[in-house]
Amino acid sequence: MEKGVTFSSDKGGVNEMTNMPELEFIQISIPEEAIVAITLNRPPVNAFNPQMYHEVKLAFEYANAPENRYRCIILNAKGKMFSAGNDISIFSDDAVYQNPNYSSIVDEAGNAVLFSEIPVVCSVNGACVGTGFCLAAVSDVVVASEKGKFGITELNVGVIGGAPEAGYCLPPKVVRYMALTGNLLTAEQMHQYNMVCKVVPEDRLAEETLSVARDIAKHDPLGLRCVRKVLLKIYDPNELGENVDYSSGLNREHKKTEDFKEAGCAFREKRRPVFWGR
Repeated sequence: MEKGVTFSSDKGGVNEMTNMPELEFIQISIPEEAIVAITLNRPPVNAFNPQMYHEVKLAFEYANAPENRYRCIILNAKGKMFSAGNDISIFSDDAVYQNPNYSSIVDEAGNAVLFSEIPVVCSVNGACVGTGFCLAAVSDVVVASEKGKFGITELNVGVIGGAPEAGYCLPPKVVRYMALTGNLLTAEQMHQYNMVCKVVPEDRLAEETLSVARDIAKHDPLGLRCVRKVLLKIYDPNELGENVDYSSGLNREHKKTEDFKEAGCAFREKRRPVFWGR
């Protein structure tokens, strides 16, 4: 969505937010009847910490509750970018990053999007990397502005990143390039690789995203939930889950190395890292 824009939540009637969870880093709004917007809002770059991961899960649980009768979810972000990924301060906090529960919290957020019972349209402006990229990759439809940039950048700070999620929607050689280089690809490139469905001018992103959501929400709610189940059957997520678990295990082991610490320090100090292979 555009910088600083959030959808209105003044719609009443069938979608009154009577059971909406109280959240700090996620905003929930209703742009139109039957459509709910879940907006990342942790300035300045929507970097994820454990609480924000948990709030994504809670927001999707709310949106999926049958009594709320939503037919489409818009996943977007407030600010200059969709998300810069993980809050890098987490990687220097062993109490958080080495805790097995941390991986579970991260996985729950991704699974909330992947296994949503109603369709998810992801609206991307600016950088969409790390965790942000993973959430976009498992959404049903991605609409991006011309300024959108996508990347698996975690290796820049010594972390094994979102290759499993990328493999869910991108050609193998593209996944390898992104995961091994950490380089960003433009929205137009991601459109060519079929991850992004529409690339639009920045000032039309919210409107075009809402248009796609309308096209989805015009259908009957039970039918949409059935189609969503069929899509999960076609694009079996079980292998993705196994690959994510494998990646998480490798991350925990790699976190114990000197090279991991050096990568993080060099990134924060804006210098070239010196690696020792240990």
